[in-house]
Amino acid sequence: MNTNFRYLTNLESSFRLVRLVAIGAIVLSLAFAAVVAFWALDAVEKSKEKIYVLDNGKSLTLALAQDMNVNRSAEAKDHVRAFHRLFFNLDPDETAIDTHIREAAYYGDASIMRLYTDLREKGYFTQLIQGNVIQKVEIDSIALTGNQSPFSVRTHARQLLVRANTITTRRLITECNLIDIDRSDNNSHGFMIERLKVLENRDLETINRD
Repeated sequence: MNTNFRYLTNLESSFRLVRLVAIGAIVLSLAFAAVVAFWALDAVEKSKEKIYVLDNGKSLTLALAQDMNVNRSAEAKDHVRAFHRLFFNLDPDETAIDTHIREAAYYGDASIMRLYTDLREKGYFTQLIQGNVIQKVEIDSIALTGNQSPFSVRTHARQLLVRANTITTRRLITECNLIDIDRSDNNSHGFMIERLKVLENRDLETINRD
């Protein structure tokens, strides 16, 4: 009888031990799953806090979303800079000019095409082609009013008109507004230029080429 009692006691102890081990394994599994889930959610949230800003059209610079106002301003400036390079960097080739203008049109509203149409009707692009003139733009400064969209933007730049015998430098000042739109392959910054105006575009000097 005592032998049977000890057997039952040992059996009960074994079952108790098995239950404890099983419960411990379940608890550890749940704890591990919770840690993994927490880590995954934290990683996702941190990834959302990262954006990339194009630095002078050459490289991607990592930025943090908690500084969104600062970074959005940087994106706004790069959007305006990229537009000016597309619209005002021109070669004496009709196909190349049309390609640049089509790409620039994605950066803003109808005011971009109105400026293009006005220049075309004045024969500006024809003069570039016939005179074999290479036009380049150099951005001096981009000033934004406000810390977030909509921005008011004024750009100071210089245009270089390179001819066979001379180089003419012009002062270029433009003004526009920027509003937020959805990002796309053709508009990676998610901005639209509105009410583009050329405030000044006049010759500063002409030098002879050696």
